[in-house]
Amino acid sequence: MKKEEYIKQLLDKYLDGETSSAEERALRGYFTNKGNNIPEEWMPYRALFTYIAEERADEGETAETIDINVNKAVKAHRRGWIYAAATAAAAILIAVVMISLPRQNDNYAVIDGKVYTNKKVVEDEALKALQMVSSDNDDNFDALKMMRQ
Repeated sequence: MKKEEYIKQLLDKYLDGETSSAEERALRGYFTNKGNNIPEEWMPYRALFTYIAEERADEGETAETIDINVNKAVKAHRRGWIYAAATAAAAILIAVVMISLPRQNDNYAVIDGKVYTNKKVVEDEALKALQMVSSDNDDNFDALKMMRQ
């Protein structure tokens, strides 16, 4: 394969956003090398890749700093997965504990200082209490009659 055909394939991949960093380095190297005879239609690419190379040189970005930055990004990504896994494990543990705990009876009544959870006992005591405070229909009207006098 001729050099120009290879560069054309790399340019097509670059424009589609599918190049690797090594392929982009090859493109930068090709277009920044003054000894290469670049076709006229590729001159805008020469300007682009020369600009990118100059910007990287101004930032002091070398292959070594790129590798360091990539390693940092990989470690941060790995650390994120560890945190996510730990959070998921904690959530599962909490769910298992909540499911396995014995259920407490939420319905109860306190009668004379004692706690009752038996529904029948509570109903009977409630009926007794209501009967103690209930009155005849006549009692209500008797109170009204007393107020009129």
